[in-house]
Amino acid sequence: MDIIEKLYEITKQLQSTVSNQGDREKQIEELTAYLETRGELLDRMDQTLLTIDDKQKLREILTISEDVVKQMGKIKTSIQKDLVTAKKGKSAFKGYNDPYASASFDGHYFDRKK
Repeated sequence: MDIIEKLYEITKQLQSTVSNQGDREKQIEELTAYLETRGELLDRMDQTLLTIDDKQKLREILTISEDVVKQMGKIKTSIQKDLVTAKKGKSAFKGYNDPYASASFDGHYFDRKK
């Protein structure tokens, strides 16, 4: 199988994995594996020996890759939102466990007599 064809297949698999809304941990592992394989194929590809058909296939790969990047950006923002929510929940949980740990000292003053 040609490197361009392998690259195209992996890019299509990458696109289907990104658009899948299943288990996020598994999805990230698959994406990482596909991206590593795809990177290796890109490194092995010799750009001087490309035919017109290969260049057309690479243009298709480019459009698919742009879509994949947009989808991965959405996944990234979703993960960031989950992290912020988890941090907020963690700080709220600490407040319920020990409500006097961060006692405010507002209203305290020292009376000085001259």
